[in-house]
Amino acid sequence: MSAAANVLLRWRTWRLLLIAALTWFVASLFVAPMLNPWVAWKITHDGESMMLMQRARIDTMFLREEAQGHWEREGEWPTAVAVPGVHDPAEAVVVAEVPAPFVLRLRFTGKFPANAGLAGTVLEHTLDPASGHWRCQPGTPAPPSRWLAPDCQSSAPWTIIEWLGLLLGVTTLLLMVLGLIWFRARPAVASILHAPRELLLQPLQGLPALDRQLGWLRLRARVLADVGVAGVRWRETLRHVQAPADAQAAVLAARIGAEDTPAQGWTLPGCVREWRLPDTLPVALERLWVYLPDPEMTGEAIVQQLRGMPNGQDVVLLVSPSLQAEPALVAYADDPANLCACLDQAAQTRWLLQPGAVALLVALLARQLKVTRISPYQTHGGITRPAAFFGRESLLARVLNREPGNYLLVGGRQLGKTSLMKAIERRFVGHPHVHCRYLSLRDHRLAVRLAVELGLPEDTGIDALVAAMSARAEGRRVLLLIDETDLFLRDEAQHGYPQLSALRAISEEGRCHFMLAGFWDLYEAVTLDFASPLRNFGEVIHVGGLEDEACHALATEPMARLGVHFAALDLPRTLVAACGRRANLVAIVCQQLLSQLGRGERVIDARQLHAALGSEPVFDALAGWARLTPDPLANRIDRIVVYRLACAQLGPGAERGVRLEDVLADFDAAGVAVEAETLRRALARLQLAYVIRRDDSGARFVFAVPLFATQFQLEEARALQQRELQAMVLAEPSA
Repeated sequence: MSAAANVLLRWRTWRLLLIAALTWFVASLFVAPMLNPWVAWKITHDGESMMLMQRARIDTMFLREEAQGHWEREGEWPTAVAVPGVHDPAEAVVVAEVPAPFVLRLRFTGKFPANAGLAGTVLEHTLDPASGHWRCQPGTPAPPSRWLAPDCQSSAPWTIIEWLGLLLGVTTLLLMVLGLIWFRARPAVASILHAPRELLLQPLQGLPALDRQLGWLRLRARVLADVGVAGVRWRETLRHVQAPADAQAAVLAARIGAEDTPAQGWTLPGCVREWRLPDTLPVALERLWVYLPDPEMTGEAIVQQLRGMPNGQDVVLLVSPSLQAEPALVAYADDPANLCACLDQAAQTRWLLQPGAVALLVALLARQLKVTRISPYQTHGGITRPAAFFGRESLLARVLNREPGNYLLVGGRQLGKTSLMKAIERRFVGHPHVHCRYLSLRDHRLAVRLAVELGLPEDTGIDALVAAMSARAEGRRVLLLIDETDLFLRDEAQHGYPQLSALRAISEEGRCHFMLAGFWDLYEAVTLDFASPLRNFGEVIHVGGLEDEACHALATEPMARLGVHFAALDLPRTLVAACGRRANLVAIVCQQLLSQLGRGERVIDARQLHAALGSEPVFDALAGWARLTPDPLANRIDRIVVYRLACAQLGPGAERGVRLEDVLADFDAAGVAVEAETLRRALARLQLAYVIRRDDSGARFVFAVPLFATQFQLEEARALQQRELQAMVLAEPSA
């Protein structure tokens, strides 16, 4: 336990003892006076006077009885009265005089000590003949008021009800004054009672004190209910405040589903942990270093330690240990040059009490880091994070909502085939009936690649490999996803399809089902090569542009998670239309938009969108269409078609696309003999690559991505088309 905690515990103990002592002192005056410390002290220091006063009260009772009895017997008031049994006047403590009928004047004698102030003082007792009741009042000189009985006061004595009413009024007034002072000294409690949501804005280290104060007021349950915090979660948070640093890190990690492990190789004073972040986190961040400094360190000392760290590319999440250290830590984290984010005390409260700690972490990182460092947009490779995958719901349903079968994904590069297959693999994780495995080919050697994945010898045959997968599936049906199959299919066509024939036989036996993904070679094997085992092998799925609404969500939802928004509602639609609903282009443009934002800037305008659409990464993503096959002649025909379409859309009048006969006319005008089937294949290849598409009428071809036309200038496109046609003319005699 820390020194501060020991001091707090001692103060609480002494405070409880003081409250108990004051309560007993006041209560004993009314309930048990003889046990009251003040009364006991009075008895100890004035005991003789109190005993003589008690004796005087008894003698007074006898004197009043003697006088009243004489009047009742004789019918007249006596002229003198004495205490029965007292024969020596020197021993009397009180003597009686009869100044008038029905009046006794009682004078205290010198038997009382001088410090009592009673010797020579007088009390007058008057009898009411009609009722027989005596009335007492001080005489001249009057005894000290502290020795007067309640019925001998100069005014009428208070009843017990009046005394209790006074006590209640004084207590109420005192409580109101104390409450006012307390609320002035504790403004946080007053604000929470007025607006319970303020509880979530309180620093974590202040929650135990707030818990005690709300408990004293009997308002804890009401405030927690208004905020929507369960009592169990509240108690867990209070225990978290006193927990050791490693336990605190584990609890914080559990709130976002991160894997918490000790960090190695750090010399920072305090606790350093490594968090492996879940795939569902909507930012491009795989891990965090979490630093919980020693609570005794000042903010400046912590910052000095952080500045001494070696520079790296990993983000450090700094957990604020106290309000005193927080300003320096927040200032350090707000510097965009530092890959550091500060989880302040109030944010820790919300992290622990509220659901949605992931959104809190994303907002914190977006506010204190460069947004490009945690950009949720993946612009290369297949999408691996579920939060970055949008759309394709109908294609997924075609695979997931049916019995396992064979599927052939055909489409151009960077259109999302890999992302779709990885999404299918994620959906089948833990499935009770289907065992799914993803495999990406680097070359034509399917069996070797699969053997390496399964940890078997490279010369293992296809049948044995499928048998090994079936054994590991433990009775579930096997679905093998094979990506990047073009080189494999090209090699298979040259050797008579030996492995494809084996795959077809295995599938027909029901031992395994397959999904193959590829571009032109897969398309040719499925639709153009009648000898291919892939004809009628499975359902053909064409992968093209993303759904319009999915593209809009891709352009806006990850931005919103970072607190970034478009200045106008039509800007996302403009972005999607310019990219032709091509998902990777939308992601690249959004990444460029984020890179343009300045520090603290969170609104994207039309000027920034125009600059992003014309950026170099966007044009780089549009490249690669000029060599879609290994066949030089086929590639040349593809280029002639693209240049002809660019001339049509950039020329005077801006024709809306070109027709097949327009392209054939160009070949004829140049004296190039091109077969209609060859041109038809070129058009199919360009459509499959998502370079061109048919317009709504179906009669003309246009660019699938409107941005594609911006790569060309009109005169350049014309010159390039003529040069390609001339090259075909020169090549014909040698053919």
